Amino acid sequence: MQDDGRGQMPKVGGIPDSMSDVLSLVRMRAEFVCANDFSAPWSLSFRRPVSHFHIVERGSAWLKPDDGNAIRIETGDLVILPLGAGHVLCSDPALNPLPADQALTNATTRHGSAYAFGGGGAQTHVVCGRFSFAGVLAPKLLKVLPALIHIEAQSGRPLEWMKLTSHFLVEETRYPKLGSAIAIARLLDLLFVEAVREWGARNPRNLGWLSGLADPAIGRALSAMHEEPARRWTVEALADLAGLSRSAFAARFSEVVGQTPLRYLAAWRLDLAADQLRAGVARIGEIAATIGYGSEAALTRAFKAQFNTTPAAFRRAGPTSDEKAPSGWIGADRA
Repeated sequence: MQDDGRGQMPKVGGIPDSMSDVLSLVRMRAEFVCANDFSAPWSLSFRRPVSHFHIVERGSAWLKPDDGNAIRIETGDLVILPLGAGHVLCSDPALNPLPADQALTNATTRHGSAYAFGGGGAQTHVVCGRFSFAGVLAPKLLKVLPALIHIEAQSGRPLEWMKLTSHFLVEETRYPKLGSAIAIARLLDLLFVEAVREWGARNPRNLGWLSGLADPAIGRALSAMHEEPARRWTVEALADLAGLSRSAFAARFSEVVGQTPLRYLAAWRLDLAADQLRAGVARIGEIAATIGYGSEAALTRAFKAQFNTTPAAFRRAGPTSDEKAPSGWIGADRA
């Protein structure tokens, strides 16, 4: 997701979008994607503590989380395990699984970049992949997401977004060509955003602080803070934007977001600062000015209180291992 350099996404049709502002600082990064042609009986275990996804291209399978019951997944279904939960993907939950790394190492390749594995019975085609989150808001988002998101293709209403995105993702993965790496990265970005939206629409009471983004009144205030982080916002001004009295706004904001408006604003400014420091372009004093701090010293004090390090030290540390761009990840890594 590309922002305008301040953590703010462009308006679509002039409408501010606080959800996109937040997700732009999550920065999902695809690490490995592969197409698989499984034939029964087959069973793979995924144990790496990273986020995974599976799209059933054709056929059906079982997915069993380590700490939950097996679920049936059918053609067109999407499963995302954002918290890195261990799980088994198989034709029959009674089978003993092989580690995915081992199984794919021994698999043969066919049809472009697809791996073939199994006993030669009923066919199931699945695109599997893993991803990580590099952005500063990722930990906050992961706190409210479930261990497993299952978006069913046959859910009682058409999900054209999933059908189209999955189709293009499958094609780019199964038949890679010039530009496939960036195409797959963008498609996964879109798939994740849409899956979170769909999950949130189906589970509005489980959104935690994200529920503020869906609340019309609170959403207007959030969008305003995202759009103008340097402005000297007051609770009164935000309440006017929300169309509520000061007391009603303050109470409602704290209820749905989990913190007061000005505490949220302070945390948002520091998240923006961390994101810009990671980018390594602007000077610390310039960052301070763009997010509402009067001086570099003021930003440094607030930043150290929030992140237990100074902006300069945070920038020098550079990206973490999870943030470094992977290379050759389409069909090159077996996991």
